[in-house]
Amino acid sequence: MDETHLSRRSVLRTSGAALAAATGLGAAGSAAARNGRRRGTENGNGKQFGRVWANDVLWRTNVVNVLDEEPDPADAIYFVNDGTAASLPPNGGVNGGGSPFVSESAPGDRDWNGGQWVHYSAQLADDVTLDEPLTAEADVLAAADAGTLTISKGRPDIDGAPPNFFVCPLNGRA
Repeated sequence: MDETHLSRRSVLRTSGAALAAATGLGAAGSAAARNGRRRGTENGNGKQFGRVWANDVLWRTNVVNVLDEEPDPADAIYFVNDGTAASLPPNGGVNGGGSPFVSESAPGDRDWNGGQWVHYSAQLADDVTLDEPLTAEADVLAAADAGTLTISKGRPDIDGAPPNFFVCPLNGRA
């Protein structure tokens, strides 16, 4: 090929390879990203990601903004807890299954508002344990109807509980 008439594709291919080599995005960068995920972070950047159940699917998320006021429109998020710190992530021990949080909707639903959350405490009754995790809003509401848990708007009085209002997009399946 004549060196003076390079195609756009060959220029992009050559430039991309040079950029990857210069920034260390080769095998070492990939290994670092994989190791980061094993430590509980995503992309090896140290940013912690949480998990939220929605429609029986576990989603990946992270809080990007705490809000001072209730968002409009909003999505309800239920924090299944027993009133103690054992309920908090990363394990959310009382709800099992990877997350104590349950959303009313998820991306793709007509009523999804992008993760503009209003927090609802879903506290288990005394001496109640769950055999299976609650993984959908219908599960949470059925448990409330059965007297297994009490739902109240706002965060529970647990140090480290999520704020009352926040933005937290669901950005991929966990």
